[in-house]
Amino acid sequence: MLVRQAVLAAGRRGAFMRWAINAAAALTAAMLAGGVCLPAGAAGVPTVGLRAGLHPEHLGHTTTVTLDMRIDPGGEGAGEVVPPPLTEVSLRYPAGLDITLSGLGIDTCSAATLEFAGPPGCPADSWMGEGEAVAELPIHHAPFREDAKVAILRGPEADGHLAMLFYLYGETAVRAQIILQSQLLPAARPFGGQLDLRVPLVPGIPEGPDVSVGELSFVLGPPGLTYYERVHDRVVPYTPNGIRLPERCPRGGFAFALALSFLGGERAAAKTAVPCPRRAGRRR
Repeated sequence: MLVRQAVLAAGRRGAFMRWAINAAAALTAAMLAGGVCLPAGAAGVPTVGLRAGLHPEHLGHTTTVTLDMRIDPGGEGAGEVVPPPLTEVSLRYPAGLDITLSGLGIDTCSAATLEFAGPPGCPADSWMGEGEAVAELPIHHAPFREDAKVAILRGPEADGHLAMLFYLYGETAVRAQIILQSQLLPAARPFGGQLDLRVPLVPGIPEGPDVSVGELSFVLGPPGLTYYERVHDRVVPYTPNGIRLPERCPRGGFAFALALSFLGGERAAAKTAVPCPRRAGRRR
């Protein structure tokens, strides 16, 4: 569940510090055990799987968007190699899903604030969702995987377009806090827009290989989000609106498409669609 209560801020700051302290110890132990090196398996052309969901699925009503991508590095030695580091992500989403008018992210947070204070330093009203990721690093002929959390916040507008910040952070090992800066841009039909993310290269350890992203899933919408507004002399919590589904479903359902670019020039793409929901009141 997403919880944006102020009382959690101190605890989350503590989690960031514990993670940073544990990071060096975990990676040092791995290096002493066998060193950091590329896996034996030969890397091939990466592929990506994409799943999407809309919850609830009621036309003309607000919904929450869920997305899940998983990257397969391809090549020989399945499970022994990691994908090449990501450099760009472009996600196209269906026409009629207007994120800019959703009521999500009515305040903003800057990348500088995230770097200095982490998500707890951002306004509660800038949160737009959360998720999870898996960061991967080749250590001693085997992929080292680290679960990470994802905070999604609205950033300052860029060139007149809504901007979003995806902040990836772990709590145990790989010492990498990754900020993905993105913009919402127009897209040709059947899509309504696209979310373009720039992915910085982040070394897992000094002089070591860059961190790879093996999985990324997130929820964009209101479940558990708490915003605050001033009503007379009181600050009142409320749940923000979600992303409204259009009154009609496109033929073939609500289409999503994903395009990835990797260090070295490799590319991967995937498409999926959420089937048209039943209209409210229609019997099965």
